Formats: sequence, structure tokens, C-alpha cells
Amino acid sequence: MKLAIGAAVGAVLVLCCGGVAIAVAVGGDDSPPARSANAETTAAASISAESPAAAPAVKITTAAPITPIPTTAAPTTAAPKPKTKATTTAPAEPKLSVEQQNAIRAASNYLQFQAFSRSGLIKQLEFEGYPRKIATTAVDSLKVDYRKQAAKTAKNYLDTQAFSRSGLIKQLEFEGYTQAQAVYGVDQVM
Repeated sequence: MKLAIGAAVGAVLVLCCGGVAIAVAVGGDDSPPARSANAETTAAASISAESPAAAPAVKITTAAPITPIPTTAAPTTAAPKPKTKATTTAPAEPKLSVEQQNAIRAASNYLQFQAFSRSGLIKQLEFEGYPRKIATTAVDSLKVDYRKQAAKTAKNYLDTQAFSRSGLIKQLEFEGYTQAQAVYGVDQVM
């Protein structure tokens, strides 16, 4: 639908809001308008709407230039912004390089066949040629119970050699286990 919109002092202003025409009286008094040099001014604008029907254009005759009419309407406030819930998502895992992935796989393979302390496993990966930083990252990315690893190492030692309790604890500490891990490991097999 096409709708012509016009405005003038002492005239009727026609607005279109969502397909509904609204007529609003605009300023002026009831006296007849005075004629000026510019007696007939046409103020029209066409606005396309969704309806295919067309309304005729409105021709407005004015006596004086159009001046805006001050409004005394209360100031409008912006609609409150919708509150969004903060969602907590786990931070994305950093993408690992091929070398880091290989180091993790190598560390995991070593743990399937032999018990290692954390430092012993890092040293083994360094021996294989991995840089210390990559070896450490690989070992730390695995979930390893080093107390259980100490118990396996203690059992392996006792299967082949004789040790006193304190001697076996010292041997496990030499292998890189902490004192607490070594004591736990020995307590599991003695």
C-alpha cells in the first residue's frame, strides 16, 4: 500500500503505523489561512508498505512555512536490556602440536609396560629426543597415580632382589618417587 504523508499548520497529519492510518490534528486556529506568494505547497512523501492497494496522495495548502511544534510528552526511556545468563564453559583445550601428541602417546605406552615416577618418565622421554618442556607437558597431561606406580616398582625390585624396608624406600626415591610415594609403594608390598 502506498500512503502519502503530509503535514501543515492547521491541517491534519496522516500517519501510517503497521497498516493502520492515524489522523492527528496539528496546531493552528479556526481562522481561514492567509494567502502568500507561495500559496500552494505540496508536501507529500510516498512510503511503500506490504499491501498492494494504493491510497491517493494528499495535497496540502499552507498559509505559512511549516514549523515544528514542540511536544510536552514525557521523555521515553529505553526498554530494559534482557538479562542474559552467564554460561560457564570449559576453556577450550589448547591445540597440541604433532610432537606433543607423539610425546603423550609415548609416555602412555611406557606406562603400559613399566612403572615410572614422574621425573623418571620425563627423563625417559628426553632420552627419546623430546625437549624437556614437551616431555613435561606430555607427562603432566596424563592422569597417573604415582603411588600405584611406586608400588609396582617396589614389587618388581622385590621379585628380583632382596631389600630392607628402608633400602627399598631409598631405591624408590633414587628412581624419582617422592618420599610419600616411596613409603606408600613399600607399604603395599612389605
